[in-house]
Amino acid sequence: MDLLPAFLVAILLVGIMTARIGLSPFLSLVVSALVFGVLVGMGPELTGTVSTGLARIFSALAIIVFSGSVIAEQLRRSRAVERIVADLLLLVGQKGGLFASGLSGYLVALPAMCPLTSYLILEPVVREMGRTEGGSARRYLYSVALFSLISFNLVYPSPVMVTLTGSLGVDPLEAVKFGLPLSLLLLVFAFLYLKRLSVVEETVAPAQTAPLPPRLLSWAPLALPLVLIVVGIFSSDPWFFGSPDVALLAGALLSVAMAKKEAAEMIRAATRRAGVIIFDLCGAGAFGYVIAESGLGPDLYAGLGQLVPAVVLPFLVASLIQLAQGSRVVTVVIAAEMMSGYPLEPVTLLFSIAAGAYLFSSFSDPYFWLVKDTTGSGLKEALIGYTLPLTICGLLVFFATILRHLLLV
Repeated sequence: MDLLPAFLVAILLVGIMTARIGLSPFLSLVVSALVFGVLVGMGPELTGTVSTGLARIFSALAIIVFSGSVIAEQLRRSRAVERIVADLLLLVGQKGGLFASGLSGYLVALPAMCPLTSYLILEPVVREMGRTEGGSARRYLYSVALFSLISFNLVYPSPVMVTLTGSLGVDPLEAVKFGLPLSLLLLVFAFLYLKRLSVVEETVAPAQTAPLPPRLLSWAPLALPLVLIVVGIFSSDPWFFGSPDVALLAGALLSVAMAKKEAAEMIRAATRRAGVIIFDLCGAGAFGYVIAESGLGPDLYAGLGQLVPAVVLPFLVASLIQLAQGSRVVTVVIAAEMMSGYPLEPVTLLFSIAAGAYLFSSFSDPYFWLVKDTTGSGLKEALIGYTLPLTICGLLVFFATILRHLLLV
């Protein structure tokens, strides 16, 4: 079978196995990688290619994902997330609860290395804040979900940005220069969108809460890795402090030290969560590497290069992959492998892929179902409150990327 039809079959297979049959993303992606390899005529080297793809992602993201899970577990167990949300509310003012709840998702998603994890640990805190401030808990939870994905898709050192900068050879500082300001503009859009979103108001009396933990101890596990990475980015010798592995590991070790007697149980819980995440990412690595080794990328450039502008093709490819299987990191892993060597300025290529990873996040996206279930939303409301604004965010990132590209040429 030709490469492009085989790819479309494999992508459709991923979507069916994850969304319809309910198989884990890891199993779905590995099976689809093998099916794709057989369809395009790969021989005995296929299983070795799958193993190599698995190993590449594990070596790149295992420390980051595990360390982020440890930090997230410490933030949850110590009630540090409650202090963080309270401090952000104090910063933006008592009437800024909607923005403060979203900003907490934006910040916590970075060291947590997973937007679903940050949402789960913030959900009970933000739900209560939304209700007791005379607003809607549902609207506040949407803000956590949207803001967490804004930072996760655009701000280094999230796994999305680590994967893309590493695969495409982009200097992390260049990614930060464009991605960080762009993410802040998206925060404004998301806030204004949610302010106008029609939802059921849920006002209840304030609940009695225990005293909040100390501010310094609450912020330290979140702040330490971010500070180390920022120092490394602007350092002339960034190999140590600028390494996400080192920075997140430092935050994890600090979290373990702070947990004291609960450290062993905290690590066990974090390991279980990290294992699920890293297995899914390794499955994406296997699928992406098989596609890369098949030569689909150059074939795609040649076939569609005359029909689609160069800056548009990576965006369309990432959008298709995101629609099929839902995970943003899986999307960028596969798209980056496919687009390796693509004749486009690297930063433009990076953000074209990142923009596509926002689009059409719905039925195949586990985050969509998590937000729908925890907010008690109907299907239509979840599409309007989650999928639509994320798709608009992707389009805005894409238009900004095109503008940047036009200014460079």
